[in-house]
Amino acid sequence: MRAPKSERALDTPLQTQPMFRNRLLQRLPADELRRLRPYLARVRLAGGDILHRAGDLVEQAYFVEQGYVSMAAEAGGAGRVEVGLVGREGVVGSSVLLAADLPSSLQAVVQMPGTAYCIRADILHATLEHAPALRRAMRQALEILVAQLAQIAACNSRHTLPERLARWLLMAHDRVDGDELPLTQELLAVMLAVRRPGVTIAISTLQAGGLLQHSRGRIAICDRPGLEAASCACYAQLCHFTAKIDRWVA
Repeated sequence: MRAPKSERALDTPLQTQPMFRNRLLQRLPADELRRLRPYLARVRLAGGDILHRAGDLVEQAYFVEQGYVSMAAEAGGAGRVEVGLVGREGVVGSSVLLAADLPSSLQAVVQMPGTAYCIRADILHATLEHAPALRRAMRQALEILVAQLAQIAACNSRHTLPERLARWLLMAHDRVDGDELPLTQELLAVMLAVRRPGVTIAISTLQAGGLLQHSRGRIAICDRPGLEAASCACYAQLCHFTAKIDRWVA
């Protein structure tokens, strides 16, 4: 895995970029956005990039525009377990809301390549004092991440693997353009904290129902409503909570 490098910054000047695709940035009033813009740098996110490790200080926050980032916890020497996904609806590094020098309890790894606007954590934290809308948006991002942590923990302990896989694919599908996801069975096994043969069986089950098509390194969503029906109730619960928080902080 590779840490993001400065040379991945995109060449196009920030002033010529179209409207932000990140939902949190989209919602900011003009005065707060003007205050924030000089410190934002648009960067590429390559698959496998580690944005921050568990136990390290969060030095930069990332407002994701394309792709998604996996938030993973260390399982006591038994590898990583995914506990959340962040895409264009949120920000990686939402704990900056609490403190500029707070170590992260999670590792942030890019799973779907894309782009993001990054900003130094100390600058973002200082800006929050004079930006109430940004504070509310960051609080929303943190609340949603906490909800994912709790719901996914409950999901992993109570539901069948096909149900959990359907829930995960729906969450990933929500954060991309189009219906194709570049995913290997090995990656899904890590994300769902199961053995690869179990993932193979779960994929076959969903594919037999016409819900998806699987080929090496790729999953295409064929029947979104059917996939929602095949998922456990955790996906709907997460959507309900996100909508509720969205209204609360608006």
